[in-house]
Amino acid sequence: MQVMMGGPDDVALHFSDDLPQPARKHPLAVFFHLLFRSLAILTYLMCSWFSNSFISSFVSILIFLSLDFWTVKNITGRLLVGLRWWNYVDDEGKSHWVFESRKGDETAITDTAEAQVFWLALVLTPVVWFLLLFVSFFRLNVKWFVVVLVALVLNGANLYGYLRCKVGGTEGFSSVVSNLMGRQVISNMFSSLWKKPEQTAAPASRGFTNTV
Repeated sequence: MQVMMGGPDDVALHFSDDLPQPARKHPLAVFFHLLFRSLAILTYLMCSWFSNSFISSFVSILIFLSLDFWTVKNITGRLLVGLRWWNYVDDEGKSHWVFESRKGDETAITDTAEAQVFWLALVLTPVVWFLLLFVSFFRLNVKWFVVVLVALVLNGANLYGYLRCKVGGTEGFSSVVSNLMGRQVISNMFSSLWKKPEQTAAPASRGFTNTV
């Protein structure tokens, strides 16, 4: 097997094997996929019960949000749905975003129940933070408004990245956004989750296929 040196390939060779593996359950990955985002929301809602310090509450929430962002971006997306998004800088100093899908039949390499948990948590968590954003706005609470805004940015980045991995390309992403805004939100979302993304010429790491 020939391995190309340089570029993104020598950064992520450890992420996968060349051949798709049979579907395996990852209960620990599911647990941590839900843990940190749940702790962030619970800390936001209940921190006033235990402390009057905004700084300590802000730091605690930010730690949970950062752990969640890193875990979902680097671990649970790859294990639970065979997708990942990442960034690299080329020799000219230009930043490139790569959205990848694991090669092979997705239903053969991922567990359906775990994939549903992954997508539900990925979609519903930004919805919860968006509702909390409205609450903080109408209460004119600027400090907590900023906290919720940070949470929306981090959760929204993972949601956007994985949708791009799944649908591939700008047109596919626009279609998903339109469906999410329609009347059959959940059904339309899951009907499009199992479509195999298109392959393009963007640089791909071993075991994954670029979708944009």
